[in-house]
Amino acid sequence: MTGRKEMKLLTAIKNKWLRKVITVLLALLFLIIIASASIFYFVFTDNLKEELTRTNLELLKHLDQKLEIMLKNIDKESIQLVQYDEVKRFFDGNMTETERSVNELHISNHIDRLIRSDEFLFSVEMYSYPHNRLVTGDNLTESMKLKNYQWIAEFELFDGYSNWLPARKLPISGANDAIYRNVVTLVRTYPLIHPPGSRKGVVAFNIKEDMLFSLIKNNTSDDQSKTMIIDRDGVVVLHPDLAQLSQDLSGLPYIAQIQRSGLQEGVLAAEVDGKKSKIFYFHAPYTNWTFVRLVPEVQLNEPLAALRSTLVWLCGIILITALVIALVVGRWTFRPIYQFVQTVSSKLNTHPQVRSSTESSLSSLIDIEARFHDIMNGSEQLHKQMKENMPIMKWQLLIELLSDYKINFSNVKPYMEMLGIQLYPNRFIVMCAELDYKTEIASTKDLHLYNYALCNVADEFMNAEGRGASVELENGTCAMIISFADDGCEAELLAAAIAELIKKYVQDHFKQTITIGIGGCVQSVRDIHLSYKQAVEALSYKLVTGRNSIITLEDIQSDPTPQFYRLVGMTDGMLDSIKLLDTEKLSTQIDRWYETFTQYNVSPEMIRQLNLQLMMKTATVADEIGIAPDELIGSGRMQDTLNQLESLEDMKFFLIGVLSDYIERIKERRSTREKSDLIERVQQFIHMHYSRNDLSLNLLADEFKVSISHLSKMFKEHTESNFIDYLMEHRVNQAKALLEQTDSKIRHIAEAVGYGNVNSFVRIFKKITALTPSEYRMMLETRIEEMHKK
Repeated sequence: MTGRKEMKLLTAIKNKWLRKVITVLLALLFLIIIASASIFYFVFTDNLKEELTRTNLELLKHLDQKLEIMLKNIDKESIQLVQYDEVKRFFDGNMTETERSVNELHISNHIDRLIRSDEFLFSVEMYSYPHNRLVTGDNLTESMKLKNYQWIAEFELFDGYSNWLPARKLPISGANDAIYRNVVTLVRTYPLIHPPGSRKGVVAFNIKEDMLFSLIKNNTSDDQSKTMIIDRDGVVVLHPDLAQLSQDLSGLPYIAQIQRSGLQEGVLAAEVDGKKSKIFYFHAPYTNWTFVRLVPEVQLNEPLAALRSTLVWLCGIILITALVIALVVGRWTFRPIYQFVQTVSSKLNTHPQVRSSTESSLSSLIDIEARFHDIMNGSEQLHKQMKENMPIMKWQLLIELLSDYKINFSNVKPYMEMLGIQLYPNRFIVMCAELDYKTEIASTKDLHLYNYALCNVADEFMNAEGRGASVELENGTCAMIISFADDGCEAELLAAAIAELIKKYVQDHFKQTITIGIGGCVQSVRDIHLSYKQAVEALSYKLVTGRNSIITLEDIQSDPTPQFYRLVGMTDGMLDSIKLLDTEKLSTQIDRWYETFTQYNVSPEMIRQLNLQLMMKTATVADEIGIAPDELIGSGRMQDTLNQLESLEDMKFFLIGVLSDYIERIKERRSTREKSDLIERVQQFIHMHYSRNDLSLNLLADEFKVSISHLSKMFKEHTESNFIDYLMEHRVNQAKALLEQTDSKIRHIAEAVGYGNVNSFVRIFKKITALTPSEYRMMLETRIEEMHKK
């Protein structure tokens, strides 16, 4: 009895202290979890808000880039248009009325070709100040200028050479009712760089507002944000609400605050339509437009609400887990007491039930020890897996640096140290290397082995002169990031020297040749992606410079002057002549090009650069249609050949020889080319479904399970026409048959051949046949009457 009482007393003491220890442990764990969760929430909330701000501003920059690409293309077309002789005669020449009518017809043909080739372009207008005359032949009255042509008077004294006007309503001619089309207009002077007061005319390119807005509109229905564009005066250029177009919003407080700030980008808080919102804005330097994005704070706070909910659930799970662990740890802490109690109880009590209870307790503690051993083993396994995954993590980090992935640069340095990447804090240069004959390597595995060895060699040479890291890219090339500590060193020259060592080593030991493109030097890790883009661009000039070479920015730099752009614009006509296999016209164009060099006193270096760019475009076109650059005369070392030529005549004959050889190659290719079964099936589909108004390259690509770019390339290669022109010509042919065989109304015929808008149908029909549908039908009726008379 005495032994049983002592055992009960010891058990009571054990349970009392156990409860106290568990309570203290739980309280400490609870405080630690709550404090950690609170700190994490507030820190992460600040980071998340900064990330949301960066994301929205980057989105606006991305939209500006998309818009700028399209607008620059329109600007390029405007510059090219005013180079035509017919356009110059319209502005400069004194012609008779007959000559003027013929000349304006030729200009209309140029304009029609532009509109057919650019889906964004709605119309083109020209006005001559000396003759007070539009290219359509109309003389403008003052009331017409005030009503539909305000831009003519405004631009005559505009301090600049071009201007982007906000959205305006453009009347559609030929409509019975007052029908308008919203357009955004580019206005450009003639001549291109004449100051106010000495201009002879003005050209206006009207771009479809709905097509422009499709580039910036929200793509998801659950996005409550709203993006718009305003000009420097606060007038709306693009807006999701068409009623707001051309409205002056400068009176709105947040628009006024944006205009007063004078900053290129930023964010501010305001109340919009009764909702608290964040306003993100970005000023586009090319157009002087401001992108404004309105995001309700409710939408911005959705990630924070999700974070709060996640933290609440996580804290609950951790607290429950902590309770279980506290019980286990408490019992494990009192293990010596358990053993003491077991010894005392075995001596004081030999009752079978007591003995059985003690054995059960020991079994439980053994299970707990086994679980702790499992946790330790799991930790070792985790470290092992992390070590194995370090190459993948290193590859991912380098790819993110090269691709401008939105990463937190404050955390980059610790990650680099963890992954063994050693770089200096500034002066970065990216080089891109590619095996010259990678297509001849037996297997993909062998190509990876070559690139792996190339990256190792590059690391050795870069770390001998500075610090660097290499990575294999998915397209079979290798990118190398090198940094230098010495601010006084010529980083570009040193990088070129390292590239030469790498190239020579590969040639001597791998028995392979490589080409290396070298980007420019940047001062921050944030700008590494810029140097990478330059390196990729330099590497692309391999088509011209040839294999087994090192290409730097100096080899491909161009002169960004209006004179340079004008001379580059003249090369587009040469490319058109090459595609049309017109050797005689090409020779005439090259002669005129070289005369312009002499007229403007162009430097020899600039002439070589222009020739190099033209050859680059030619080689790119050749590669697209399957003609290897090696097949062209003078390929491989075009730059070296140009540098050795000492006279303009030698350069011109060399250029004509290369381009004429290309024409012969494409003639051979076209004569031996077999028609693709895919294109035949596509043509059959077009012939069967031409009446569908949704017929497009996208639809055909989905139907035949190919990419849009591949289908477009093959269609043009095998039909010598792009898809739009082919479809328009087929529809017009079908419309001709309906006009000849039926008495249907023009509107019904337009719908039957796939045009929902009768004005578009009439315009396209006239471009192809030079007659309206009504005129074509009258011509047919006249012929029939004449046949009956005979």
